[in-house]
Amino acid sequence: MNIKILDNQTINKIAAGEVIENASSVVKELVENSIDANARKIQIEVRNGGIDYIKVSDDGEGIEKEDILDAFKEHATSKLSSIKDLESITSFGFRGEALPSIAAISDVSVITKSVKSIDSYGYSCDVLDNKSGEIKEVASNTGTTIIVRNLFKNVPVRKKFLKDYAKENSYIVDLVMKTALANPHISFSVKVDGRDRFLTKGDGDQKAILYSIYGKDVYDNLIEIDKSFDDIVIKGLIAKPAITRSTRQDEIYFVNHRYVKNRTISNAVENAFSAYLMQHKYPLCVLNIDIDGKNVDVNVHPRKLEVRFTSEERVYYVVFNAIDEALKKSILIPEEHIDYDVEASIEEADAEKDKESSDISAGPKDFDALPSLGDILDKKVESSIPIGNIYKRFDEIELLKKRSLKAHDSKTHEESFITKTLTDNHKYIGQVFDTYILVEYEEKLYIIDQHAAHEKINFEKLMRQFNEGKVDSQKIFPSIVLKLTPLQYSAVENNIEEFAKVGYEIERFGDNDIKVDAVPYNIFNIGSKELLMDMIESFADDKNAEVYSSIAEKIASISCKKSIKAGHKLSELEVKELLRELFKLDNPYNCPHGRPTIISLSKVEFEKKFGRVI
Repeated sequence: MNIKILDNQTINKIAAGEVIENASSVVKELVENSIDANARKIQIEVRNGGIDYIKVSDDGEGIEKEDILDAFKEHATSKLSSIKDLESITSFGFRGEALPSIAAISDVSVITKSVKSIDSYGYSCDVLDNKSGEIKEVASNTGTTIIVRNLFKNVPVRKKFLKDYAKENSYIVDLVMKTALANPHISFSVKVDGRDRFLTKGDGDQKAILYSIYGKDVYDNLIEIDKSFDDIVIKGLIAKPAITRSTRQDEIYFVNHRYVKNRTISNAVENAFSAYLMQHKYPLCVLNIDIDGKNVDVNVHPRKLEVRFTSEERVYYVVFNAIDEALKKSILIPEEHIDYDVEASIEEADAEKDKESSDISAGPKDFDALPSLGDILDKKVESSIPIGNIYKRFDEIELLKKRSLKAHDSKTHEESFITKTLTDNHKYIGQVFDTYILVEYEEKLYIIDQHAAHEKINFEKLMRQFNEGKVDSQKIFPSIVLKLTPLQYSAVENNIEEFAKVGYEIERFGDNDIKVDAVPYNIFNIGSKELLMDMIESFADDKNAEVYSSIAEKIASISCKKSIKAGHKLSELEVKELLRELFKLDNPYNCPHGRPTIISLSKVEFEKKFGRVI
């Protein structure tokens, strides 16, 4: 077989295939160029899934006339001048691949006016079949507009693998949502097939963007993260454990404002949440990690979707501690609400005062509600969910801000409810169904699940023994001899020191046999043969399993069995002792399995239900 040198046209198409996966890849590259050009307003318009038409306009710095043709040449970039610059990249684009890759598989038009230009006009140029046309003078505002038509026109194989228009549209909207969350100071708008689909004000309010995506329930349960550790700064928002997801799709991470997927960050966040969430539930969060460019490699993926850190362990530690600290400082008692109409509340507020004019008083009408990011990625996008006027949604956010300020004072009540000692203000009412404890406190009714509460108390006591190294070994006679499979034997051999730390004395006893001479002494039933085999099997099935976490799981199971059961009648004295023990814990809000131990219902919610207030 002869080796051949590929021609430039084939090379460009191959490069385009690496960078351009679908229409959202085109939008991503163009939007990132706009951000790099210091744009404060970016408008995106697509038709038919972006296959027929994509338009990205910005008010950024624009392109000089003499640079227009160079912008479409391979590896032409304004971001790098030497190899040393790769060590401290701060821009989104830097390879010089985007425009030539797009032009290799579509028809491209550019209209631009440089911020440096003193002329009243800008310039336009068409690039057809990867060949640049004549540069012409044209009326233009400062900034750049790129129009892409007939995507994949000369790559029919790639076109065959695209989804239907609705799904391709959803990928584009999802991309812009994530980009807006990373850049709340930039105003974004998306128009799909002539209809407005997404809009942000660009006022720097990340919470407002989350409200427009997820709605009021999420907005009301957000915790702000703002933490610095040496050269690493973590900022963003996490939802309280009351808001969970069935997948990781709403874990949104940025590194230096670039959307990324990274297992180190994800593991740190999920482990910080693990004590608060039920199994197979995941947190909702939006986090940006600012880190010195020299300590992160963004050049490990064709679309720069994955990054690598020089010290993964340090990033894990920093992220975990930022989330863990924020959760421990927060009041995490879920408050039950009776639904009310936000728009009706706005109309009532408007009736009390004249509506003030603002810069958002005019604009497109009948804006469609967007699904959550999770729904978008799950391809459950519907384009006809009416929410009325998007500009009224901005008003909803302002109303919620005012309400949250008023509600801030009520947080002190919940802080004082979780006290080291019970006070006269803790009014014990009784039990419901011999399962739930009712306590009145500061115009709220608190409902405590007696089983979940006692389970958490037992779990913390047992785990404290492990953490403080108070696990003694108890010699057993006769010793337990276990015959294992080669995989199980290897798992024990690799973790034999970890087993010793938690009280087991294990030694090799033949080819695939082990002998257990001692087991943990003061942890109820943890030393049984069945539990030990359960752990060994879990290590054999999962190479990443840890003895400590496995022991913790077993302790959680034991705590459940030892705890007060639902349907068990308690005296008032027993209830008060249970609450005293619960309130001493660092996290009294969730049982070891992540279920809530306490929920609350305010007096106002009762009054709403009985029609006393509207």
